[in-house]
Amino acid sequence: MEQWYVLKTVPGREQKAADLIKRAVTPGLFKECRVLRKIKVFRSGGALHFPEDVLFPGYVFIRTAFPEALEKELKRSRDFPQFPSVTPVEPADLAFLKHVCGRDLNQPMGVTRLTLDGDKRIIRADGILNRYLDRIVKLNLHRRFALVETALFNRRQSVLFGVALEGDG
Repeated sequence: MEQWYVLKTVPGREQKAADLIKRAVTPGLFKECRVLRKIKVFRSGGALHFPEDVLFPGYVFIRTAFPEALEKELKRSRDFPQFPSVTPVEPADLAFLKHVCGRDLNQPMGVTRLTLDGDKRIIRADGILNRYLDRIVKLNLHRRFALVETALFNRRQSVLFGVALEGDG
């Protein structure tokens, strides 16, 4: 049965690792290989910019029905020394990933538009972050992000959500 797995790689080289897997692994050993993405928000010269970035630096996600064969092939290849093991993505983790990146994990995590009250408290959140408002550990309105702490990958994980404000246009 096909399932999602996670592979550890060198942070900053996720796409190179995914491309290498797609080129070098025997066809049919995996169905999909993804580097999960997010949309960041930053201001420059008064204008907002929305570039894409890696959601989980150092991780590549792969869907396969043959994890043992895939792991064996990766370990045999000298090109993949950074992959110690093919680890299954737990059902609760997969539910989170599907919520923020779509059913097939192929969409970048979007930006949430916030409406604030006079004391700069969130009164409305339109977007992915809405479901995680109670888990925000840091909200930086100047840099346009919310840091959420959630249980993910068998530990407490901090996830950066991009935010835009109602008046950002």
